[in-house]
Amino acid sequence: MLLSALGLAGVLGCSSSGPNAPADAGGPDTGEDAGDVPLFIGPGNLNVTWTINGNPPATECAVVGAAFVEIQASFGSAMRLPCTQGMVSKMMLPANRLNVGARLLRADGSPIYEYVIPTTILSDQTVDATINFEPPGTLRVRWTVNGNSPTTECATTVANRVVIRVEGLDGYQAACSARQITFTRVPGATLAGLQPGRYAVTGQIINVTGSNSRVLQTLMAEGVVPSGGVGEVVLPFEAPPLPVDP
Repeated sequence: MLLSALGLAGVLGCSSSGPNAPADAGGPDTGEDAGDVPLFIGPGNLNVTWTINGNPPATECAVVGAAFVEIQASFGSAMRLPCTQGMVSKMMLPANRLNVGARLLRADGSPIYEYVIPTTILSDQTVDATINFEPPGTLRVRWTVNGNSPTTECATTVANRVVIRVEGLDGYQAACSARQITFTRVPGATLAGLQPGRYAVTGQIINVTGSNSRVLQTLMAEGVVPSGGVGEVVLPFEAPPLPVDP
């Protein structure tokens, strides 16, 4: 079932679509929620700097086998730069919100990491953006129902579906009893894994009857994706019991 999504797919230079659905997800929830965008007048400037595993690129590029960094700061051509350069200034970008695509590449052009830097370009100002290339992680979103395991509790309530949306990613639905959805890939990315950092998570527990659906509860949380690890969020849903026949 196709649902409305919230999330913003990143701009990545030279990326291709891949199998984005988590293995334990029910169905995709794609789309975009642009939100309220302020009115900007005139262009602004952007400086991008990068580190690798938190260390200066002058020494760390060779450690991870990186030769180039590719920056896509607008809809124009991506800039491919020596990894050890450590920074680039992209002048005169349109003032707006945009996602700067950043890829760490080997000498043959194959990607090691590909991440996105959410950035707001302000009119007549210089904005600094920093990316730390480090091993990606994953995010597991689990839920309970009325304080109990959904494996058994969902069948005693009117709830039968759960929808999970994670900032910047596709949203997915699953059976209430599925217990969890794991997010492992950014839409459109060629590599598996999520950029380490904090992600806003929204979950809804739903009653679906035929073609009608009713949201029983909406919860919001924040998930942290650790470098090279698995982050976890638990949503404590509540749902009313099944009606009792008189």
